[in-house]
Amino acid sequence: MTTPNSTTEPLFIDGMPDSDYRNAFGLAQSSLKHFMVSPAHYLASLEEKKEPTKAMSFGSAYHAHVLAQDHSKHYAVKEKVDGRSKEGKLYNEQFAIDNAGKIIIDKEEHETLLKMQDALHSHEVASSLINRATHREVAVFATYKTAPFSIRLKGMIDGYDSESGNIFDLKTAEDASPNGFRKAIWDRRYDIQQIHYKWLLNENCKPVGNFYFIAQEKIAPFAVGVYMISANSILKSIEHWCSTLERFSWCQQSGNYPAYSEEVIEINI
Repeated sequence: MTTPNSTTEPLFIDGMPDSDYRNAFGLAQSSLKHFMVSPAHYLASLEEKKEPTKAMSFGSAYHAHVLAQDHSKHYAVKEKVDGRSKEGKLYNEQFAIDNAGKIIIDKEEHETLLKMQDALHSHEVASSLINRATHREVAVFATYKTAPFSIRLKGMIDGYDSESGNIFDLKTAEDASPNGFRKAIWDRRYDIQQIHYKWLLNENCKPVGNFYFIAQEKIAPFAVGVYMISANSILKSIEHWCSTLERFSWCQQSGNYPAYSEEVIEINI
């Protein structure tokens, strides 16, 4: 049986559990972004074990609510009870047993999810992209051939339409306006995510169309914006992505993962 860890060939795996994807061998775009800060930051990120923040858990529940066929398998809503009472202790204990491994959100967060879903479905373009997707949460793997070492890459794509080749990625945002999301693209390097995913699909011989970011705010009116990065803007990002992978390969060979430059750098302000 071919598994992500037993081949260097391209793989397109629909419905791969998130835990299996995270444990599968490969360099994800999120790890590559750490490397772009510095190779030392990348190494530190591998050793760092962060507990998910409340915002991160909500974001994961949001993805599951919108994309999963049965979101109840991914998150659970916990009632607020008095943990000091006998009934409250019993509820908490049973809830923990019944929902082990799931994302836990409270009732207020669940109500927010429902309102966000309504606003998302009311947005014609966003709802069309989601409804037309032939694949949701699909894991993609391929090997980037470069010297001195080839690099196994991986990605988990929110939504993909195999007919048009269009891709979408779902984002919660503090500010989903054009100006707000433009800043988010730069701060969080969403351009690198786009390049990474498109390359993986291309290596899997899948049609590759437009890449859309669906951004939605988490407070009323739960505004939605759908964005594309212009072709001119992405050109330099492609060069940066390629050069970063080449540097990653050299770090693998040498075993040296430096932080910032050891030389004095003149800064223009």
